[in-house]
Amino acid sequence: MPVNMDPAKKRKRQLQPDAGAAASEQGTTVPVKVVPFGQETEEDRVKDLADAETKNLWDATEVIDMDTV
Repeated sequence: MPVNMDPAKKRKRQLQPDAGAAASEQGTTVPVKVVPFGQETEEDRVKDLADAETKNLWDATEVIDMDTV
């Protein structure tokens, strides 16, 4: 049996308190902005710019066909 499959050598997981559960237990909540559907946010603009940059970089990448070289 491989070493990493041996149940005797498996590490025990340490239980760590969930940050979200700790905040809800203390009674503090993070306010969430409700944006009407169809309204563009700054986060949407940043994601659109990142997508456009990725597409442009991919389109600018030169593909070399090794069969024709």
